Amino acid sequence: MSYQILARKYRPQTFDDVLGQETVTRTLKNSIHVGRVANAYIFCGPRGVGKTSIARLLSKTLNCEGPPEKAPCNKCVSCLEITKGNNIDVLEIDGASNRGIDEIRALRENVKFSPSKGKFKVYIIDEVHMLTTEAFNALLKTLEEPPAHVKFIFATTEAHKVLPTILSRCQRFDFKQISPKVIFDRIMTVAKKEKIALDEKAALLIARTSEGSLRDALVVLDQMISFSGKQVNYDDVVELLGAVGRDKIMELANAVIECRTDRVTKILDDLINNGKDPVFVTNNLIGYYRDLMILKTAGEPTGDMAFSAEELAELKEQSDKLSLDEILYILQNLSHCLTLMKMAASARAPIEIMLVRLTRRKSILSLPEVLDRLENMDARSDKEENSGSPSEEVAEIEEAREEVPQNETETNSVTSGAVDLATSKVHWSSVMNYVKNKKMSVFTFLSAGKPLEFSDNKIVIGFDAEHAFNKEALETNGRDIVEEAIKKVTGSQPKLEFTVLEFLGKDPEKEEVVPARKAESREKMKPVIEKAMDVFGGHLVQDFTEDNK
Repeated sequence: MSYQILARKYRPQTFDDVLGQETVTRTLKNSIHVGRVANAYIFCGPRGVGKTSIARLLSKTLNCEGPPEKAPCNKCVSCLEITKGNNIDVLEIDGASNRGIDEIRALRENVKFSPSKGKFKVYIIDEVHMLTTEAFNALLKTLEEPPAHVKFIFATTEAHKVLPTILSRCQRFDFKQISPKVIFDRIMTVAKKEKIALDEKAALLIARTSEGSLRDALVVLDQMISFSGKQVNYDDVVELLGAVGRDKIMELANAVIECRTDRVTKILDDLINNGKDPVFVTNNLIGYYRDLMILKTAGEPTGDMAFSAEELAELKEQSDKLSLDEILYILQNLSHCLTLMKMAASARAPIEIMLVRLTRRKSILSLPEVLDRLENMDARSDKEENSGSPSEEVAEIEEAREEVPQNETETNSVTSGAVDLATSKVHWSSVMNYVKNKKMSVFTFLSAGKPLEFSDNKIVIGFDAEHAFNKEALETNGRDIVEEAIKKVTGSQPKLEFTVLEFLGKDPEKEEVVPARKAESREKMKPVIEKAMDVFGGHLVQDFTEDNK
């Protein structure tokens, strides 16, 4: 007897044998039992998940000679012929090689004839999306009103390429990928029946690399038996598939978790020097951290995950060492690294740089930490402002106001029309000091601006192009504080505008507007700014540790 590959030898022979497609099999069995079988079906989904197998099962059930409640019986002549693929009433057509209008015209002529033996003539067209538009159009009328003895079953991996007019005439079933756990159990069962000693770690690796296709997993198992004989172990699977060993990925992930820069670079170097593609390594690492994320959030493996007891214990231990924010940060950076790899001349450098960066993540503040730092500085400023004795900044505001000529501000307001240069500078100095006491973050953004117009009707604050972000930040979350400062200092409420200029020249006569404690406050801000730059991947557009000139 000729050899039969495992994927065909262990093809499902009843609906109950089908794995991972319970919704599809239940619907089809019920429709047969109640006599509501459609004229045409279309099975959509990824490769190797049972589309053509279920099409054959449906054909066998419709033509079975045995009792209806036990169909398919797999004993009658019709069932045996369909199983072997030589039943003349069940025609399997490859849509890729029979895609033209002439083939479909021939099919239209043949459907007129009654089945030779069975109850129905069944046409199974695989990869139906490969048919030409003309062929689809030629099929439309027959598909909508076929003879009572004809059934159509289409299968496709790319449903979006099938014409809507065809889809609307079919009952559609969407097949899903089979989970690694189900595939693992199946290939272990097959190995046992074939008397193959299959290592559990090897079976898990085959299940993971099959990408939800049971047929692919059985093909790999077949190949491994030819390679290793009756003893299939993990190392042989890694060698034959050219895969990255799970232990190596675990070791690399652990080096990142423990912030071991030296270990990260050495492990990655070993993998690449042994012929592993950097993109392949990165994808495996993303998958590994995705497992950590699921365990961190769900607590237990989900249905699409399969681990040995040893692997699961190791994963849980690693998951406990990381916060969810850290895991998400690592995943985000690795995903971004894949994009960089596509644009780089060498894919190795981006992943090396990224892994080293990830080992230094402890020195990077999270966004909530940055905001907390800023809010704490604001709180300290508020405390000083509300304390019994006024702070130096409050005193300087009063001094600045006293320095304004009395004839200019008798009513504590800006005179009509434009204010002279000296007076506007005093006002602006007082505004800046008030804002600083009110909220340090707003003061930080405002420091990059320059008053372009200062009158009782309008105040315009300009920013150069490099500080466009400061302007946006003030408009979003700072305008009210600046307006409050202007009203407090001038006694009026002119219209406030922020604008960006391509070039904002420096005024050599511009007076210092920041009080003496400015340098100390900026020095406190410096580490916060540096950490924020690291978190957001930005660059410094103005060094607030130096005076505004």
